[in-house]
Parts: sequence; C-alpha cells; structure tokens
Amino acid sequence: MQQQFDCIKLNFTSPLHLSRGRENFDESARVLHSDTLVAALFVAARQLGASESDVLAMLDSLRLSSAFPFWQSEYFFPKPMMRLDFDMKGVPVEKQGKPFKKIRFLGKSWFEKIIHSEPAVIDKDKHLKNKEFLSEQSVGLVYKAEVTQRVTIAPDYSEDALPFYTERMYFGKDAGLYVLVQWQDTAARDMFQRSFRLLGDMGIGTDRSVGNGFFDPVFESLFLRTPDNAAHQCSLGLYLPAENDLSADDLDNSSWGLTKRGGYIAGAPNPDHITLRKRSIYMFEEGSVFPSKPLAGKRVDLKPNWQGLDYAVWREGRPIFVPIHQIANSDEN
Repeated sequence: MQQQFDCIKLNFTSPLHLSRGRENFDESARVLHSDTLVAALFVAARQLGASESDVLAMLDSLRLSSAFPFWQSEYFFPKPMMRLDFDMKGVPVEKQGKPFKKIRFLGKSWFEKIIHSEPAVIDKDKHLKNKEFLSEQSVGLVYKAEVTQRVTIAPDYSEDALPFYTERMYFGKDAGLYVLVQWQDTAARDMFQRSFRLLGDMGIGTDRSVGNGFFDPVFESLFLRTPDNAAHQCSLGLYLPAENDLSADDLDNSSWGLTKRGGYIAGAPNPDHITLRKRSIYMFEEGSVFPSKPLAGKRVDLKPNWQGLDYAVWREGRPIFVPIHQIANSDEN
C-alpha cells in the first residue's frame, strides 16, 4: 500500500551543529532527533502566542519523524536494525560485511525493498560512491563537515582564553534535512506550519547565536510503499515506550539501540535557566524494529529539581512507525 505523509524539507542557509550529548563540540550528530525537533517547535509555537494546552493539543494530533538527509528528489531513511537481505554484486559473501556496516542511510527505493523483504543487489561501484549513503541515484554532495577552532573567554576576563573545536555541517546546494509528519487530526496544521517557519528564522541546534542552524522550510508530500500485514515495524524517530507498550517477549523479538537524552534547557523562557540541565532518559533509536502492535509511546517532563522552575520541559517519545516484513537477530541490542 501507499502511505502518504506531510514532508518538510529544511533548506539550510547556514551551517549546522547538532549536539551528541557530550561536553565537547568537535563532532556533530548527523540526524536531528525527533524529540529535539518537537521541543523546538513547542518553543516556537509559544512565541507565536499559543497557550501551552493548545501546543500540546497540536502535538497530540501528529507524530513526527527525526530529520534525515535528502538530496534533490532522493530521501534517505535510517538503516533498520536488522540483518539486511543485500547481495553485493561481484563481492564474495565473506567480504560484504564491512561495506554493509558503513551504510547509515538508505535511499527511498532501497528502504522500500528492505521493508518488503525484496531481493536487493548492490552494484558497489554504482550505488556506494558515498559509503554512508545507499541510493539508486548518482547522488551529489549531501553535506561536508568542517572543524573550526574557537575560544571561550571568562565573563570577567579573570582567566586565559581557552581554545576548543567545533564541527559544523555544510549542506550541498541541493541537499538538507527532511521531516515526515503523520496526522491524526489536521486541524492544527496551520499552527504547525507557522511554528516551523518561525523555527527556521530562530535556528535549530547548537550555537544559533553565532549563525548556526537557520533554514527555509518547504512543505510537500511524500508517498512511501509499505507492506500489508507486516509482522514488525520500524521507528523513524526516538521512541519512549508507554507503560504497557512492550512486554519482555516483545523485546526478545525486537532489534534496537538506545541513546541517552538530556542536555541543557536551551529553549528556557527565563535566560537564567538556559545553563540548567534537564533530567536524562534513555530512548530507543531511529531504525529500531519492534513487533507489529499498537505502540502508544509517551511524552515526559524532564524538568530538573530547581527552585523557581515553574514550567514543564517536555521530551517527545511518540515517533512514526512504518511496517517492515521480516526481522532477524541483530547485534544492535
């Protein structure tokens, strides 16, 4: 069957740095996680004058994917965390593991083959020119990463300036990130799109104050060929299970990775709070595969225990899931 999603392309007008949850900045994440994106949209909608209850109602009416790379008309999806049924043309089976491991993103047609468990033969010279991306197209520059040196200076100049390094991503002319939206009720679509436009002007990611993370959003649709009656489903965003979502048997029949989410309250309405750390939580990563059953997920408040902090710090754990036909044991979990 064909599933239709709203699709927002983020055409970046400046470089981007995405925190990996560490104190150093010398490496940027390659994916803009769904919980970060939802938190940023929450702040943008509030700045447009919407009440907290209206914004939460908007978020309840949709599910959002993480933001993945695109190049022209090619949309890249996360590689599912399962043994992939690929055959590499002209390469002995015992030597195929290394190039498979380097693949991080599958072009839309390859992703559709995988979730249908269809035979997939890779021509290494044609399809793997960029080892990170697998595509039927001859893909140009998606992004390049550059590390630059900066210095931090004490506010009172009482200490020597300390150098540090930061990696920033520069997207190619025809490339950027895209986000999928699955609506349960489209009544809030106008608020959502206005919030997204404001977010492009506000910027996203780290170091927005020095010109990072600004983009122009383009609103389109995307159709994905998905299987009927699939036994499993693949997450396209970070997933935080609700209390009764997954049993021990479900987890034994799943393949997943975990990531720790926390960091600073970057979007705090009070400037005095932006250096406070949220409480941390572990979430299932993009590409995790679970049995095909309703998975509600949940949103949690990670507000730290701090006097005078009288607002919630929401993290979203209800991503988009797409059906996937088969799963094999994996080393991911």
